[in-house]
Amino acid sequence: MRNRNHRHSFEGATTIDDGHRHYYRGSTSSDPNIPGHYHHISDVTTFNDGHRHRIQTRTGPDIQVRGGHVHRYETVTTYEDGHTHYTEGYTSVH
Repeated sequence: MRNRNHRHSFEGATTIDDGHRHYYRGSTSSDPNIPGHYHHISDVTTFNDGHRHRIQTRTGPDIQVRGGHVHRYETVTTYEDGHTHYTEGYTSVH
């Protein structure tokens, strides 16, 4: 439905840095379904190698696909334990 607020789920794995990786999973911010919209992502990774990282970014605009639309995202995690990780992917279809 156009103009109705909605969310997307997202999940993935970070790059391998400092000999390990982290996983993440969450839901985007709730935003109206209008052309060119985007969502905010805020999450904390799994606890690996004695620490976690925070992920915060804004998705790209909506990309039309069969059954609805998705959003692309990419970001770098917070700096923890002397390193960062990179993440990228697509949200679920809405």
